[in-house]
Formats: sequence, C-alpha cells, structure tokens
Amino acid sequence: MTPVESQSLLSLAPMEGITDRCFRQLIIDSNPSQSIARTTTEFIRVTQYPIKAARIAEELGEITPLTQTGVQLMGNSLEPIIETAIRAEGVGAAFIDLNFGCPAPRVFQHGAGSSLLAKPTLMANLVEACKQNVKIPVSAKIRAGVEEDSNVEIICKTLEEAGADFIVVHGRLKIDPYTKPAKWERISRAVSAVQIPVYGNGDATDIKSISQMINETKCSGVVIGRGALQNPWIFEEWHTKKSNRKTSDFINWLKEYANRMERTKDAQPRWILGRLKQAARAMGAKENIPFNKSLLRTSNFFDHLDYLASKDFC
Repeated sequence: MTPVESQSLLSLAPMEGITDRCFRQLIIDSNPSQSIARTTTEFIRVTQYPIKAARIAEELGEITPLTQTGVQLMGNSLEPIIETAIRAEGVGAAFIDLNFGCPAPRVFQHGAGSSLLAKPTLMANLVEACKQNVKIPVSAKIRAGVEEDSNVEIICKTLEEAGADFIVVHGRLKIDPYTKPAKWERISRAVSAVQIPVYGNGDATDIKSISQMINETKCSGVVIGRGALQNPWIFEEWHTKKSNRKTSDFINWLKEYANRMERTKDAQPRWILGRLKQAARAMGAKENIPFNKSLLRTSNFFDHLDYLASKDFC
C-alpha cells in the first residue's frame, strides 16, 4: 500500500448501530497503517449508575497501536459519567468523547445528547469533571445548535474553557434531517472561536468533499461517518488521491463483514442481515454496488447481490 502521512487528518465517526468493534476493526484493517487517526465507540448511555468496566472493555475491543480508539459517553449525571470515564481509562481508552450532539428524539427527551447544547453550564461541568479525574484527553462532539446556530461560538468557547482537548462539530442543527446539507460555515465559525483543535463532520464523504471541508473551514481534520459506510477505503483513497475499487471489492468487503460479525458474535444473527442491508444501501447510493429495493427485501442477501452484479455489470 502507498505510504501515508504519519499523522492522519481523518478519523472514523461514532455511529449508533454501525461502529461496533467489529466494524471499526474491519475499517482499520481495510486501510493503510496510520491512515485513520482515531475511532470512537458507539455512544455508551450513562444514566443513574456508572457502566461496568467489563462492558466498556467489550465495547472498546482490540487496541490498535497506530489508531487511537476512544470511548464516547452520553448522559447528564455528573458522578456516573466521572466514574465511567475513570473505568474507560482503566481498560485502555485513548480518550473520552462526550456526546452533546445526538439528535434522536428519545435521547433529547431524556435530557442527553443535543439537548445539552441549551445547557452550556452542565456541558462545561461534565467536561471539567472528566478532565479532573482522567489523564487521557477529553473531547466533545456537538451539533451546531438545537433550532438555530447563533451560539455555536459560545458553546465552543465554553467547552474550551472547561478543558476540552478538542471538539468535533457536526455542521447540522439538532432539528436538521440528514437529507438537508450540512452547513460548513458553522464549522468555520467554531474554528475561529477557539484555540483548541476543531474537527469537522457532516457531508464529507469522498476525496473531493473531504479536501473541500479542510480548505474551506480550516478545521484540524475531518471525522467521517456515512462516507466510511459508503466506501470502506475512503481513508486510503483520500491520502493517495486515487479511487479505483471495483464492484467485486465492495461485495467481498460485505462478505468479510458478515464473516466477522458471525465469528465475533458482535451482532446477533437476526441483526447481521440488517447491517448488511444498511451498508448495501449506503454503498448503492454512491453506485459502488448495484442496488435496488429488492435487495432490502430478500433473505438471500449475497445470492441476490451477486445476481444484481452479474445483471448490471457483466
């Protein structure tokens, strides 16, 4: 593989129902060494009680020396978050990421995720408390606001003053659907507001858009979510500036994904098919594999995918 920079500007975003340890490790294995700076677990919801160390270790999975893997925590209760952060550090987390961006209604209604954007003091308390109790870096993942973005600079300054080591800014509001384009200008404003690194997130899904985000916003790097599901080699391709994967490469990747899920038991058998279809929908959107809705209805996933490939690409 082509050598890459020693310090990558690209990281893999945490995505609920996708970035479990199996998916993360497969993405790492699919790209050159050091092409992914960081990965982060799916959010771990912390409520009344701290999460057991054994569960955190299970979520964390294999420690890969050249890619830092952090644990993302989501909650609004100070003491359980602190203790969970301490336990995460103890089992090998490279950093603690606090989720202040999840837009899911059930999360918002329970006062976690993006609902904390309207509570800067509580956000600051959570960051400061973690910084005081762990030696590893503490970061914050945010959206640009709940219903409007006028406070994005204040939010970022508050997090910086509380001790956050870096911030990941998603260019959408809580109320924005993924069908609405992310506004990178919000990321630019965050970059200008603070001295700590700000990483951009949202609609950077290929070589061109990743470079555009870095150039337009002056962010310290890009955290890639759906782009990695659409193209698992996106990290390598951005570094080499070459995109030459064949349809068969994507199909073989999906087969390896299925094999790993079965072998590691990270997904229950009934979930494996759903995750394959989720990935296929994303890959199909970029025309990396042949796709139509029949692929989402079939139980013979690979037989049907091979049929579509032979029909459309022979």
